[in-house]
Amino acid sequence: MQNSDSEITSQQDGGDKKPFMQTNMPLAIGAAVLILSSGLLGYTVGHRQGLTVVGYDADAEQLVEVVQKQKSELAVLNKSLNTAVQERDIAVSNSNDLFTEVNNARNAQAQAENVGILYREVLRQRGGIALAVQHIAIKPLPDNAFEYQLDLMQVSPSKSQAAGSVEIRLIQGTEVMTVPMDDKNFNFENTERLTGRWTMPKGFSPNFIEVRLNSAGKQVVRRFSWAKGPAVDSQSSFLSEIPQTEANSN
Repeated sequence: MQNSDSEITSQQDGGDKKPFMQTNMPLAIGAAVLILSSGLLGYTVGHRQGLTVVGYDADAEQLVEVVQKQKSELAVLNKSLNTAVQERDIAVSNSNDLFTEVNNARNAQAQAENVGILYREVLRQRGGIALAVQHIAIKPLPDNAFEYQLDLMQVSPSKSQAAGSVEIRLIQGTEVMTVPMDDKNFNFENTERLTGRWTMPKGFSPNFIEVRLNSAGKQVVRRFSWAKGPAVDSQSSFLSEIPQTEANSN
């Protein structure tokens, strides 16, 4: 009887343990899944945070480089701006000075013209001045070239025009050279200036320069001593364009 009871008891104990494991198995699986999920979530969040920190550092370095580059460019622009402002101020100052000088020159010219008009009126009242050579200037240029500047004048009581032609001669002993003139005709009331250039023949050194004016059948002759001054370095046209001349016997 005792053995039967023991077997019954053992069977009851074994029967009780089996349902307990089966009943708690889902709970154990759920706990394991929860632990694994928590670990995976922690790793993922940590990894993302690490990537975020690394990305932030890279962006910060790039931002610093951009800022430094912009600072350098800004410094260059500021320097250029300061230079431009200084050049502008100098240009404005020079422009103002030039404007003042031009106005002063215009005023002086206007005063001189007014004085000239006054003198001419006085001369007209006193009989005027016949056609004459007021001034002649010869400028030596490189390569044995020369430039002439001839000023003619006339003050007529009737304010009539002076019209005619002019001839310039260079005289060396018995040899005479006629200077070629682009425009040898004149037609003016009070004054006129004639200019031009020529090339002196080699070996020809004049003693005199003579100006002949022909107007209304009358001739005016003025002779001046030839004196050669220092050469002018700059010229406004090519020397090859200056007329060539040759001396001939008078």
